[in-house]
Amino acid sequence: MLRLALASLVAVGAAAVLVPLRGHTSSANLALVLVLVVLAAAVLGGRLVGVVVGVVTALAFDFFLTVPYGSFSIDRGDDALTTALLAAVGLIGGALVERARRGERMAEVRGQEVERFQRRAELAASGEPAGRMIQRSAEELADLLSAVDVRYERGPAADGVTVLTHAGARVPSGPAAVGPDVVAVPVRAHGRDIGHFLVLLPAPHAGMAVPIEQRHAAVAIADQLGVGLLRYEGR
Repeated sequence: MLRLALASLVAVGAAAVLVPLRGHTSSANLALVLVLVVLAAAVLGGRLVGVVVGVVTALAFDFFLTVPYGSFSIDRGDDALTTALLAAVGLIGGALVERARRGERMAEVRGQEVERFQRRAELAASGEPAGRMIQRSAEELADLLSAVDVRYERGPAADGVTVLTHAGARVPSGPAAVGPDVVAVPVRAHGRDIGHFLVLLPAPHAGMAVPIEQRHAAVAIADQLGVGLLRYEGR
């Protein structure tokens, strides 16, 4: 909220600074300066900040730089269009920045998953004990999900626990349901759950709020562990 308020004040201040120029240059040229302010806010603050600053800047442009000055009414159609475009710049710019950041996060998660996959494959190929592979997978899940605690339990998860899958989060209902900050990640082999990780997420996070790229990576960690544990089945 503080960042949003500061960005809005900067936008209003920028429009006010341009007041001495309003009689010497066209409002369209002044609007171009304010476009830079809106884009900078979108880049630094993301979609929400971009949208809010876009609207605030449009109102400030209307108040300070369009006839009649000092009023939110607009006499000229071109100024009305310019005001609307300023608000649109904040909306579109913020959305584009948010999409780019989401793409960067997904690329980072995928890169980390490749590294984790290689490490787990090395452990399995070197004949590491099952306990060591489980411990390593638990550490990776804790890091990936920023978990408070991760522990491995044999067999399928209890009915009342939210279960993360590639298709989504299976959320239980009824009096037996465990809190949303506790989720299970199944470890599968031979088409059945040979175990599961019980993950305690930091409050107020919930299983349904786990981003899709992190959910897929978490399930992939458990799936690979299940493949690695196949050779211990029946012992």
